[in-house]
Amino acid sequence: MIKISIVEVDKSMILFLAIDMSSSDVVGKCAFKVRKNNSIRYQDAFIEKINRGKGIYKQLFNTREKYVQENYPNFIIESYCNKSTLHYFKSNGFSIKTKLYLVEKNNHISQNLKVV
Repeated sequence: MIKISIVEVDKSMILFLAIDMSSSDVVGKCAFKVRKNNSIRYQDAFIEKINRGKGIYKQLFNTREKYVQENYPNFIIESYCNKSTLHYFKSNGFSIKTKLYLVEKNNHISQNLKVV
């Protein structure tokens, strides 16, 4: 059984933790940040790999949504999301505002360089 705990980190950041009640381990998390101009930005969500596919993300998402509706009515909610969760956001009333690109830079020093 999973329990969702809500932690107010500070006045602008609320954290939601998914806790496995049998082990007391945190198996997932999500958060949101209150921003200027009556807006909220959903922060990254994470589910432990061995616990994915068990509905934990959905529980976290729904708990966060309910909390925002009850405590921050009429705020605009923004979020970045992965392709894997885009359908869930869209089915919960979100629309695509802009597309982002994930870029990566390998910052390792080349093995072929010689020290002088």
